Amino acid sequence: MEKKKDFTAHPLRLFAAYYRPHLGLFLLDMACALIATAADLIFPYATRYTLNTMLPNRLFHAFFLVMALMALTYVLQAVCKYVVTYYGHLMGVRIEADMRTDILTHMQTLSFSFFDKNRTGVLMSRITNDLFSVTELSHHGPEILMTSAISILGGFAILATICWPLALILLAVGLVFLMLFIWFLGGAIGGMINGLISLGGKWCYKEVPAE
Repeated sequence: MEKKKDFTAHPLRLFAAYYRPHLGLFLLDMACALIATAADLIFPYATRYTLNTMLPNRLFHAFFLVMALMALTYVLQAVCKYVVTYYGHLMGVRIEADMRTDILTHMQTLSFSFFDKNRTGVLMSRITNDLFSVTELSHHGPEILMTSAISILGGFAILATICWPLALILLAVGLVFLMLFIWFLGGAIGGMINGLISLGGKWCYKEVPAE
């Protein structure tokens, strides 16, 4: 039996609770996204190494071996992207179904006065459009956060092996933009979850007087 959710908990903790029944799909999605991102970093570095080292030294056997491995890596990356696209969205749809079930179950416990004071169209918009945005975040949010971090850090690591002064300059610029992002937009995700995660509870929709 599934443990009853505490809708008075912090919205981020409540949001994370919806991953628990679909943890297998979530881990599969993240693992495949990790492999696909790593492949994107390997391709340019391997190409540079083969063109600058293997071909000038006439290491043709090693060159064709690396090309074959890159082709297999490309096929693996395509499979991983398919898994991320299909099973990642499948996880998002299931989380959306769980959230919608909890919302509709809660709505059936509300008093008639709540529906007198809140417009039906507004409530339906929260259940459909806004909930869809939250579930898109549930799928793409962790995935984009992880892949972006790996791409940026991996890119800096590879660049440091080629030209470390340029890597330090770009790292400093990137840190400045990161601080600006945290300063201006850091609370946006939490604010969206505060308003969308459920129809009841401390951080959610409250009864408002009708105009």
